[in-house]
Amino acid sequence: MRIKHFLAAALLMAAALAATAQNNNRQLSIGMEQIVLDNIMARTSVRSYLDRPVEQDKIEKLLRAGMAAPSAVDKRPWHFIVVTDKQVLNGLAQANPNAGMAARAPLAIVVCGDKTKALTRVPDYWVQDVAAATENILIAAQGMGLGAVWTATYPVTERVEKVAAVLNLPEHIIPFCTIVIGYPERYQAPKDKWDEGNISYNTYGGAKPAAVEPARGFHEFDVNEDFILNPFNYFSQPGGMLVCAGNRERSNAMTIGWGALGTLWGHGTNTVTVYVAEKRYTREFMEGSDYFTIMTFKDRNVLRYMGTKSGRDGDKAAALGLHVAYTENGTPYYEEAECVIECKKMYTQKFDPANFNDEVPREFYDGFGAGYHTLYIGKAVKAMKK
Repeated sequence: MRIKHFLAAALLMAAALAATAQNNNRQLSIGMEQIVLDNIMARTSVRSYLDRPVEQDKIEKLLRAGMAAPSAVDKRPWHFIVVTDKQVLNGLAQANPNAGMAARAPLAIVVCGDKTKALTRVPDYWVQDVAAATENILIAAQGMGLGAVWTATYPVTERVEKVAAVLNLPEHIIPFCTIVIGYPERYQAPKDKWDEGNISYNTYGGAKPAAVEPARGFHEFDVNEDFILNPFNYFSQPGGMLVCAGNRERSNAMTIGWGALGTLWGHGTNTVTVYVAEKRYTREFMEGSDYFTIMTFKDRNVLRYMGTKSGRDGDKAAALGLHVAYTENGTPYYEEAECVIECKKMYTQKFDPANFNDEVPREFYDGFGAGYHTLYIGKAVKAMKK
């Protein structure tokens, strides 16, 4: 009997350890996914650099990233020429009009195709292979805090010949591009290149299939009994949270870090107070709606995007792949949220600077540029969490 109990306990422990490992691996996978996507989305073409050399260990990591690229039949028809010599960098700058910044850079990697390694039956596949290697290097550079720019050489014959002469290349080594690299002289904001007009589904011009309604995964809870959180730091959680307003036709959300929880006008009237600046796009939705929602998210990328992009420039929820759902009152929220509180507006008031005392940081508004905030007090009428 003791042996049976021991075996049962061992099996339970093994199952628990397996479940823990699986969960940890899943969390690690999610974290790695976010890091990779952040690097891709943040990559920009950097053309000005600090007067600082790129360390040899980083150069090797860039090359390893390039060689990790896919290639047809795993032929790997590439050759990389690392250039740190100022005279050679100047030569590259003169050989290629698009690579002028190489003269002021500490490093360039010339990505070449090796025709002796190319796939015999389709020799021009080497172009795709070295292009994939080039992109790997660019993304790796972004991840290491470097700035880089892809300057094309092939297939412009004149550029190919001049770069080949600078580097003394044999005939079977074709210079494809020059990646100019260094530590960025200044921060450069990435461009939002998302454009649904460049997408078709199943056939050219095919419309996006109707979205399958995701499993809600929410259950309602009583804020009086099951909301055991500190009201002083609820709005200060990492990344902030979202406030959303609108209707089934139009809605918008933004990231907030200010707010308050409490009671007002009688026992049991649970209230949520949020603040929206005058020039924020979400403010017109707050003004035109009787209800609004506040939401928490585990995915900080959602919060970061919602806080740095304006709904005037496009549908932020669609860009993030969020699924909009609605309460019984038609108030919008996102299925991917962790917690949702629906509020019915009770009171609206714009800040009057004449009523500010010395505790208010007036310099915040002097440099804010978005106007004074309007406070919205809402009665919590529905609460849901995953």
